Amino acid sequence: EIPEMTARVARAAFPQGSLAIRIRDALGEVFADEQFSDLFAARGHPSTSPARLVMVLLLQFAEGLTDRQAAEAVRGRVDWKFLLGLPLEDPGFDASVLSEFRTRLTGQGQADRLLTVMLEHLREHRLLERGGRQRTDATHVHGAIRMLNRLELAMETMRAALETLAVATPVWLVEHAPTAWWDRYARRADDFRLPQSDTARRALAATVGADGYRLLDAVHHPATPAWLRELPTLRVLRQLWVQQYYRDAGGHRWRDKVDLPPGAVAIGSPYDTDARYGIKRGMGWRGYKGHFTEVCEPDRPHMIVHVATTAATVSDVETVTARHNDLAAADLLPDQELVDAAYVSVDHILDADADHGIDLVGPLPPDFSWQTRTPDAFDLARFTVDFDQRHVTCPTGAVSRNWRESISADGLPTVQVTFRQPDCTPCPQRARCTRSTVNARSLTFRPRQQFEAQQRLRAEQATDAWREQYALRAGIEGTMAQASRRCDVHHARYKGLAKTHLQHVLTAMALNLVRIDAWLTGTPLGGSWTSRLSTLRLSLTPP
Repeated sequence: EIPEMTARVARAAFPQGSLAIRIRDALGEVFADEQFSDLFAARGHPSTSPARLVMVLLLQFAEGLTDRQAAEAVRGRVDWKFLLGLPLEDPGFDASVLSEFRTRLTGQGQADRLLTVMLEHLREHRLLERGGRQRTDATHVHGAIRMLNRLELAMETMRAALETLAVATPVWLVEHAPTAWWDRYARRADDFRLPQSDTARRALAATVGADGYRLLDAVHHPATPAWLRELPTLRVLRQLWVQQYYRDAGGHRWRDKVDLPPGAVAIGSPYDTDARYGIKRGMGWRGYKGHFTEVCEPDRPHMIVHVATTAATVSDVETVTARHNDLAAADLLPDQELVDAAYVSVDHILDADADHGIDLVGPLPPDFSWQTRTPDAFDLARFTVDFDQRHVTCPTGAVSRNWRESISADGLPTVQVTFRQPDCTPCPQRARCTRSTVNARSLTFRPRQQFEAQQRLRAEQATDAWREQYALRAGIEGTMAQASRRCDVHHARYKGLAKTHLQHVLTAMALNLVRIDAWLTGTPLGGSWTSRLSTLRLSLTPP
């Protein structure tokens, strides 16, 4: 319970209340130590309460504080002591406690468990309910690493391995490191003045490659202690050398661009091997994606109910199934989910409805054929598909000659049909149907269930009623803006996928506290930003 003196001083110091005071008054204790018995420190000084540390992390993210500032706030701010139930004379804890606690939280499922406990508490206070409407969006997240080109990456990986060996086994390193290494890898790779010509760069890359292979050969020598091979930076060095160099009996060479691994597996930094290079709408970044799902009902606060963190190369649509399964496990499935085009495919729309009863609403990718973009051309919608008789009739009445079920390059089932050449060659409408001067028209489309759903959904999306319904999704952009302003969600605070996901979960939970406080105080939702010039123009426009 809150000590009497703490409560009296906090009420006097904040007669109008503060976020911390209002949250404690409205929700009581959100977390209890009994829920996190495995998060107590197992050794060292007496352990700090995990329930209190979670609340400190949430306040830290809500106010954008560093670990040191958060620890000082626990020690000196009476409203934080009120929320945490601490006496005024409590000395707090060292800032390093927060870092150690986050390390324990990065265990399997621990971060998501925090969000689950909070959401259960909110349901008990009738701030959250099952069903209704939810909306989801993703944002880019820059990794906490520097952007390096290939040569800088190889040099920095070599330097990172030597830095580790200099601490782990300095005597062994002195015995095996040539004199040239002490100067070549003494500085960070991006501080090194690289050669300008391509020939000189390739020569330097070959030298760095030879250095790396020499170090790896020495580490894997039978006389070398086996534990050296398991050092993380040595494992990264082995992986990166496989990705960047080709070695055979004749020696080694710097790989050409066509021989490089795909972006989904290519390492971009020796310090964060989970970060990947992604491109979206012409913008490239190395790091991750954060996916946030929030409730968007008008009669309750817009709580964030699901968070997912993926590598930057993972497409948004790949997260749909896992998100719905997680929401089902938490009994927080919506009736309708509003998403952008990156989350939508006809298969996911059908699966969401069949498996969970969710109406997944988003713009279905259009048909990109040239016939669709050309007026009066014969696109797929102009053909009559008879799945029972297994044939297709063209707009001029010709019937297809074959029907073959196949699998697309994406692994999706498709149907391929081809028309007869005697029907297509003399056809007066041929120019509207195909650009080939020799071959007959062929069509590829999805099986019956997906095909009929595509036609129905594309027709619905052309209506004003659908556009009005989908307009509600736009509010998720405000959530991303709020997460960026308050918690700097576009930049990873920590290295690695697990810690970055913990950052996103804490961001979502902190925003939930902020939104509950706004709900309690009657603060209206922020509107869309409008420039002063646009505001002036609207004032001058007659009604």
